Amino acid sequence: MRSHVRIVSRLPLLLRRHDLSWNDLARRTLLPPGLVARLRRPHHNPRLAVAQRVAAALDVPVESIWQLEEPPSCRR
Repeated sequence: MRSHVRIVSRLPLLLRRHDLSWNDLARRTLLPPGLVARLRRPHHNPRLAVAQRVAAALDVPVESIWQLEEPPSCRR
């Protein structure tokens, strides 16, 4: 059986740290509201271009927002 690696988003936490709302993020990134709504999902895996726009808007590296999480059976 194959184990799956999930993407985990730290975006809500980073928005709180930067004192930004989801609407602020949409304005900074110029992303459509529907796409910003999908970013709210904890395990949403955005396209690289979207991830880069969000990271640039927050002035952080992409990998500080979205990280891989391995299932417990894969961890050492």
